[in-house]
Amino acid sequence: MSRTAPVAAGVQGEPRVEQPRSTRRADIQGLRAVAVLMVVAFHAGLPVPGGFTGVDVFFVISGFVIMGMLGQELETSSRISLAAFYARRIRRLLPALALMVTVVAVLSLFLLSPLQPKQMTAKTGIAAAMFVANVFLYRNPSGYFDAGPTSNALLNTWSLSLEEQFYLVFPALVLVAWMLGRPSAGRRTGNVRAVLWVATLGSFALCVASTGSAAGAEVTGIGARFAFYMAPARAWEFGAGALLALGATRVSRLPTRAAVVLGSVGALLIALGAVRITESTPFPGYAALIPVVGTCLVLAAGTATAAGVSAGLSLGPMTRLGDLSYSWYLWHWPLIVFALAAWPAVPQVALVAALGSLVPAWWSYRFLENPLRGDTRIVGRRALVVAAICVSVPVLACVVLARTRLPNRSSATQARLDALTERHADELRGCGEGPSLDQLPPACRWPVRQSRGMVLLVGDSNAGHFTEPAARGANEAGYTFEVATKHGCRMADVLAARGGVEDRGCLEYVRRTVEQIERRRPSLVLIGNSSPGLVSSKGVTLQDPRNGAWVGSTNGKARIWGQGLGRVLAELGDEGIPTVVLQTVPQFPDWQPNCAAIRVELRPRSCGTSLSRAQADEYRGPALAAEQRAVDGVTTARAIDFAAAVCEQGRCVTNSGDRWYYRDQSHLSVRFSVSLADTIRGVVEDTATHAGESAVGSATA
Repeated sequence: MSRTAPVAAGVQGEPRVEQPRSTRRADIQGLRAVAVLMVVAFHAGLPVPGGFTGVDVFFVISGFVIMGMLGQELETSSRISLAAFYARRIRRLLPALALMVTVVAVLSLFLLSPLQPKQMTAKTGIAAAMFVANVFLYRNPSGYFDAGPTSNALLNTWSLSLEEQFYLVFPALVLVAWMLGRPSAGRRTGNVRAVLWVATLGSFALCVASTGSAAGAEVTGIGARFAFYMAPARAWEFGAGALLALGATRVSRLPTRAAVVLGSVGALLIALGAVRITESTPFPGYAALIPVVGTCLVLAAGTATAAGVSAGLSLGPMTRLGDLSYSWYLWHWPLIVFALAAWPAVPQVALVAALGSLVPAWWSYRFLENPLRGDTRIVGRRALVVAAICVSVPVLACVVLARTRLPNRSSATQARLDALTERHADELRGCGEGPSLDQLPPACRWPVRQSRGMVLLVGDSNAGHFTEPAARGANEAGYTFEVATKHGCRMADVLAARGGVEDRGCLEYVRRTVEQIERRRPSLVLIGNSSPGLVSSKGVTLQDPRNGAWVGSTNGKARIWGQGLGRVLAELGDEGIPTVVLQTVPQFPDWQPNCAAIRVELRPRSCGTSLSRAQADEYRGPALAAEQRAVDGVTTARAIDFAAAVCEQGRCVTNSGDRWYYRDQSHLSVRFSVSLADTIRGVVEDTATHAGESAVGSATA
């Protein structure tokens, strides 16, 4: 027996929009349960590496259901009441979101670290309340696959903002397409279908071009982060569901046996995405077809029959969990973040918190989401008032969170926190975004009277955290100091790609900077790079620009890295410019200063971590060995390793008591880095001064 049928035309002569008979189906609620279980399992640390694709399942469901609602309205009245549609969305989504963001903002004041997580959560909350969390996270990396995702208690709101953007645009698009059709020719439904096909295919092409290939990303000028977070590259997933809804009547005629097979294949595809897609998979791109097609097949099967997979999804426990899916999605991630902040050494608390989040999720659904959703009095101006409250209250709460500290914080504790969050001078002075050496801002120079020459610091942010000691050391040795770093760009003649997307801009910056250095002819060039981030990190490939071969193995990348750095050192050496490579300090890839605010107040030293020198060198070793080989091949170059400054008795530490060596997992704190000034002064005196004397001697001879 078919579960769908065309709805009778409400206006004589209008073409029919093929629609499910009911906009609420038990199997769809069960599918929502599957989607939220995938996401929660992924966030809780269970072995479901592709659980984040549950979000894609949600997107397809949204497209299918919303098109079903709009199609039914068009069929019966030949119009869409945008006011009524938006009122339903306001009642359905905004109050529960506003409550969660507000409560999380209040709790974050006590439970999140005031070092960085509190500020990031506050900014994300403001963006979420204004439906642009995905845009904020795209522009401010702190996502699923960035460092320290558990430092942002509102990270999960990105997908909700994306859905809200879809709800804002999609009804108007459908209405315009419908009105442009000619009723006498029976073109209106076809017009809607044609517009959706064009939009869906265009979005998919943009998604693939931005994600799947370096060449495509170069053409579009954007990358995988855009494809992951931004609506234009994700709209095709909603479009797939909407197109399926438009063909619901034809799909409903499928034989039961065929529908059961389709549902089984769809379920297998969803499961395949959950277990086979990983954070190293270029995503969304082509890989997103797995959960999207799988979801479409399951929805199609449920449209035709209640048997097979549809029967399992329609079971009571599944539908009840599906009812809670929105609220559970809202609450699970903040509680996981709070739990990990309180008990960072107990990863199992993530699962406990995820399960515990069902309690506030149930409360929100029972007393807020469900009652308001059915309150048809909230329309027109009342809906606008509700929307205004749901935006303004969480925004205010997040502003207070960002600007408030716990009462009675001692001046000593505040001083330690200020020391840990202080930014380095290259960033504060605007020298960390790749300024041209030919037009270097005055703020990036530390001049001295009767200067003996100039010392220049270049590289990525791992060069930047040496700005203070290098400036002091150079000045004390009698040299003017200049800094020009570009965060994220290593100073070597290599081409890097992450997630299949080339960073050709960095290679061009390096080559341009080397040419500018040769024209300026400094007395000494200090080079700092986070080289292990390229050589030892998964998901990164390197290419020697001279032969075009991409390499992903650690040993292969180490070889390419060493050769690329060596070419830079040799080119500068040929011009008589000495260089010193400031090698990467030990890093703590799994650490974030993200302990609970109470711990920061009472015992801040407990927020640090340590690892053995052997562990640190295992991660750094391939890159540093390659750098040493590069230095050994150039007579004007040398390397210096500061590991001994942070590693004592075989252990490397982020802090010693209340003295913090690091500000995050890979960067030294400002106050600790200053302690390296004497060492750098000695390097400057030994290298720059000796090189200058040699040059004078050669000229005299």
